[in-house]
Amino acid sequence: MGKDFIKMKHSKILIIFFAFFASNILHAEQTKPLRVMSIDWTQTETLIALGIKPIAMAQQSGYEAWVKAPAIPSTTADVGLRTQPNLERLSELKPDKIFISPMFTSLIPKLSHIAPVTNITLYKQDNISWDGFKTFTRRLGDETNAQAEAETLISSSEKKLADLAGQIAKDTPPLLMVQFMDSRHVRVFGANSMYKVAANKIGLETAWKEKTNAWGFTLVGIDKLMNTKSQIIIIKPIPVGAAENLQQDLFWQYLVKQSGQPALIVEPAWSFGAIPSTVRFAELLTNTLSNKEKQ
Repeated sequence: MGKDFIKMKHSKILIIFFAFFASNILHAEQTKPLRVMSIDWTQTETLIALGIKPIAMAQQSGYEAWVKAPAIPSTTADVGLRTQPNLERLSELKPDKIFISPMFTSLIPKLSHIAPVTNITLYKQDNISWDGFKTFTRRLGDETNAQAEAETLISSSEKKLADLAGQIAKDTPPLLMVQFMDSRHVRVFGANSMYKVAANKIGLETAWKEKTNAWGFTLVGIDKLMNTKSQIIIIKPIPVGAAENLQQDLFWQYLVKQSGQPALIVEPAWSFGAIPSTVRFAELLTNTLSNKEKQ
């Protein structure tokens, strides 16, 4: 009986040891940095803002022109176009997980041979709001073991936006926010746009009340901007040649004059971004309006 007791005791010790060992391995697997990549820039900006360095992303030059910030880590590889990523290069990088948005679902069959693919939706009709951005951020946090970082990003961003709201003049007119496609056509941003969320979070109203698409804009000729008493905000980048043409365009000059305010130009912030772009645009907007007040 003594030997049986010793055997049972040893068995229990081994069970406890292996349970502890397995638990440590599981914890390490859950907490180690994931090797992730994203096709979609909105996911990329959020991952970087969470402190995650994606091993790869698509179309870095486009991100640097349209999104600007947060900056791409030096260790993040560029795997080519968002619509046609370099699959061989991506396979060499051995990602643990690949993120895409619905726009790129046609890539799933090819990407899924490299790593598990997670499709996360943000931009769809009536989904763009601060609450929608928080949900999106928390989802990415869950997918990357960065839940605490997601909450920190949300709370710090809300504090920053509240601080910016205190700097806005109370008599600021509604904003007519546009992005030029060429010298005669613009995207006008309104409901369901990141720009509207940013403006509203710092206490500003938007002037465009027409129906917008799932991306939050209406594509119109500049003649449709007539008779709008508002502050025109032109969001970069501006197509090559468009700025020069506008300086010579008498109709555009008349349109700006009848708006009652000089047109203001704001540096790029990703039109289809989430929390990082919202805070960036709110800050750019606040600085631009403040500089106007000082003139």
